[in-house]
Amino acid sequence: MILKSTCLDENSLLLEETLYHVANGYLGVRGNFEEKLPLSRSVRGFYLNGFYDTVELQYPEKLFGFPENVQRMINLPDVQTMRIYFDGEALDPLGAPLVEYYRTLDTADGLAKRTIKYSHSGGIITLCFTRMASFVRPELFLTLVKIEGTNVSGFLEIHAGVDSNVRNYSNPDDPRVAAEAISHIVPGDVTLLDDGGIVSFSTTKSELHASIVQRFSGNFDSLDIRRNDGGFSAVLSHKLSAGESLSLAKFTVISDSRHVSDPAANAIAIAEKCVLAGKDKIIAEQRQYLERFRAAAMPEISGCPDIERALDFNIFSLLQSTARDGVSALASKGISGEGYEGHYFWDTETYCFPFFLFTQPETAKSLLEFRYNTLSSAREHAKILGHTKGALFPWRTISGSECSSYFPSGSAQYHINGDIAHSFAQYWYATGDMDFMASKGAEVLVETARLWLEVGHFAADGLFHIHTVTGPDEYTCLINNNYYTNRCAEANLRSAAVLCTELWEKNLSDKVVSATGVTRKEVELFIKAANSMYFPYDEKLDIHAQDDSFLSKKLWDLSSTPKENFPLLLHYHPLFLYRHQVCKQADTVLSHFLFEDGITESTMRNSFDYYEKITTHDSSLSRCVFSIMAARLGMTDKAYDYYMDTLYTDLENTHGNTKDGLHTANLGGSWLALVMGFAGLRLKADGLHFAPHLPSKWESVSFKLCFRGRILSVCLYAEKMVFSLLSGDSFRIFVDGQSYLLETQLTV
Repeated sequence: MILKSTCLDENSLLLEETLYHVANGYLGVRGNFEEKLPLSRSVRGFYLNGFYDTVELQYPEKLFGFPENVQRMINLPDVQTMRIYFDGEALDPLGAPLVEYYRTLDTADGLAKRTIKYSHSGGIITLCFTRMASFVRPELFLTLVKIEGTNVSGFLEIHAGVDSNVRNYSNPDDPRVAAEAISHIVPGDVTLLDDGGIVSFSTTKSELHASIVQRFSGNFDSLDIRRNDGGFSAVLSHKLSAGESLSLAKFTVISDSRHVSDPAANAIAIAEKCVLAGKDKIIAEQRQYLERFRAAAMPEISGCPDIERALDFNIFSLLQSTARDGVSALASKGISGEGYEGHYFWDTETYCFPFFLFTQPETAKSLLEFRYNTLSSAREHAKILGHTKGALFPWRTISGSECSSYFPSGSAQYHINGDIAHSFAQYWYATGDMDFMASKGAEVLVETARLWLEVGHFAADGLFHIHTVTGPDEYTCLINNNYYTNRCAEANLRSAAVLCTELWEKNLSDKVVSATGVTRKEVELFIKAANSMYFPYDEKLDIHAQDDSFLSKKLWDLSSTPKENFPLLLHYHPLFLYRHQVCKQADTVLSHFLFEDGITESTMRNSFDYYEKITTHDSSLSRCVFSIMAARLGMTDKAYDYYMDTLYTDLENTHGNTKDGLHTANLGGSWLALVMGFAGLRLKADGLHFAPHLPSKWESVSFKLCFRGRILSVCLYAEKMVFSLLSGDSFRIFVDGQSYLLETQLTV
């Protein structure tokens, strides 16, 4: 897929800084112009996933247990800027007469390109910029520049280098970004090289360290390297003759102390290998990497090229956003912008993890390892909130500690424990990896399960109740028995019990028993709580109530709410929202997707119809879920409409804030709604289940899945499904509840 723009409007450029960013899961660079345009609201950014500083939180009335610091992904030294002068005159895309301008992002090779043709003295000067964040060499950000003169000659100067004088973006009127602009960089050593320089720096509070090596190669005449304040400048000079071209390669390599003990030495060594490999080899290996990825991960929608291209962009962007090292994970805005300050939420496990589980299982495993590696912090967080045992994962975090300063819609969302536990259970079902579950997964499942026994209780009615929590709907906070939370808890308790029992039976329990002290008696209590879990239900409406009090509240009249007042969170006080029946996003409807067993068809349908009328979809996490459940209930046209909204959320900036970064949960949701909506895929303990509903506007959908060491392709048509086993042993699948043996190929 090639994304293309020919627009130089300032507002479009702000959006394109996000859309045309390049990233590889480790580093991300926004799609800013090298020329550093004087845009009033530009967010010029270079980031490392999980590289953060801390900022002290100020409370007028600070109560016990409130977080004292927030972690923030920081804007790193500027490595993008390259000011270009021709005969002493700056080439300015917004000021000079242009013959042609366009930019592209090619998902097949991961290259972002920009071409500008200037009219100059009766001739044309053509500038071509190419950017790449290498998936094969994740520390590398490569920039290529080609400058050519047609019927014109003159003296070229390119001013580049590394500038540590940067700050983070802020907007005090938007709670989704930082409220104050702060510089988090403390410059360190600067070493000049013959072909570039080395810049080291640290963070102001978190005491993390990183080093940047930048080296230049090309056919320029001269290169002058000089130190400046916390960095270095490089001036490349060349006499350009008519018909001649200047080619420049800038190798920028970064390494940090969260990954290696000596970032400078590591960056120097990697940069040397990159320069020796050369740009052509690096570009070729990038294309090969993406060819393998696309072959395994990219669905096909026959006869719908525009939809297929949009899905291609979303899936490629999801790949760009996701770490694969267990040290960092997947932020809600990826590495494309500073929205939500680079924090990890439940978005990762619920909306993005399934894509990797079925297409790139090793990446899925690394995301789980990140949660396992922060389990000790989750245990501490549980203690802060008054629990004597168990672990409570933070609502927003980077390194493992809670970063949410507003607990009603932050720490109170205990369902994150169930979301994380669900992803571990899904990994177990999809891979059968008992070694991982015995060594790490069981510990997470036990510690999250035992927390439910702390936050919940057996009431006088003999049922297990969970009070004073917040579900996914952040317009309804601090309520009793949120249906979604209770379903999460039930599933968490059951999966922990089943896994522990199996580990005991297979004599694989030593690690989890040693780490947690779990006993058979405690596991029996897990089962008792799960079997006794209370679920709010309204018999008259035949729906699952979102919580104990939700249906007694006044209905919000969405039809009379001014369009400009959405999202509601920016225009109404939280307490006003909490007193109404109005949903920010899918809540009970989401539970019917993730935990459908035991729910009658009528209850699902009635619940869908009821909550659809009062859901604003102010969160980008919502429409994909309504698409999935509409498909599940046979409302295929409605599912299609929700899917199209999901698909184009960022490409068409439908939420109005893509400039702050991509909506990564929605990126994952565009795959979820296709595979788990229209193909009806569900992963259960006994295998893969399908319940297909193909939109009438589509001819077919095909995709591949990894399952327990096998690879299979699935093709969905209007009247049939065709399964092909591409590798691995035969196994049973389920279509509309009927079991079939897949040996080589199967048509249902």
